[in-house]
Amino acid sequence: MKYGAFSNKVGSVLISWMIEPSSDGDRLILRWQEKDGPPVRPPSRKGFGSRVIERGLAHELAGAVDLDYRTDGVVCTINFPAPNGARDG
Repeated sequence: MKYGAFSNKVGSVLISWMIEPSSDGDRLILRWQEKDGPPVRPPSRKGFGSRVIERGLAHELAGAVDLDYRTDGVVCTINFPAPNGARDG
């Protein structure tokens, strides 16, 4: 709420996901994309929140996290093993 798309009244976040097959089993790719927020600049240093997202979340999910500080909004892509049965249903 302090930074990014939710820091103004018109900003929003687009959330999408997909299952991607891999040789090690299916992967869940989760994407958070900010839209219509203030212009973004890459941080001059990594703060606590960025470290929690990049390291802690990646560790907890046994996956990888990529934070892309695009001028038009941050995009966070999380790639981790899909839960069993994720393709069912």
